[in-house]
Amino acid sequence: MAKVLLIEDDKSLANEIYEVFTDNGFEVEIGTSQEDILKRNGYSFLILDLALLGTKGLEICKRVKEKKDIPIVVLSSVCNTDVKVKWFEMGADDFLVKPFSTKELLARSKAILRRYREKLRNVLEFEGIILKKKEGRVIIGDKSVDLTKIELEILELLMKYQEEVLSKDFIIRKIWKDKKKNSRILDVYIYRLRRKLGEKGKHLKTLTNVGYILTRNV
Repeated sequence: MAKVLLIEDDKSLANEIYEVFTDNGFEVEIGTSQEDILKRNGYSFLILDLALLGTKGLEICKRVKEKKDIPIVVLSSVCNTDVKVKWFEMGADDFLVKPFSTKELLARSKAILRRYREKLRNVLEFEGIILKKKEGRVIIGDKSVDLTKIELEILELLMKYQEEVLSKDFIIRKIWKDKKKNSRILDVYIYRLRRKLGEKGKHLKTLTNVGYILTRNV
């Protein structure tokens, strides 16, 4: 289950949410300020009290959304349609007005996670490279990258095993189902793929006599 960062300074409400979520398999960390959103790491779900964010709330959460693309649920004691609209436009996944049932918050959070997991099964992302499996399409920035079927399959494999060294034999078995395939063919495809990825191609590294890795360490 997901690791939740809960930004809430009402101790009674925070403890109630903590208990309900941990009882249902979530890991929960409690913060009490906007700084906690930026300083804490490893969370994959954000629940926040709107009143704690101040005027920079939208900006902070927009940064989180762009960087992590994680679910964000906003809690507020004020029911204001214009405020809700702004947060939904920013990318908030839900907006609950206090008082609310923590069981309802849990149910809504589980539903949001199911949608995100379905999305993640069909979309791979690495350092600004987005691979949409259903569409067979790669996007970098606002441009589509024209890849062949084999190039797409190789990139998908590398993205699934990002930061891991994949031997040539392993890639050949996965892509061509043929142990005897000449590894030079793979070298050619890697060369073409790296070139088509442009500036992002620097993340696709060759380890001589070993294999290939898609890495952030460039």
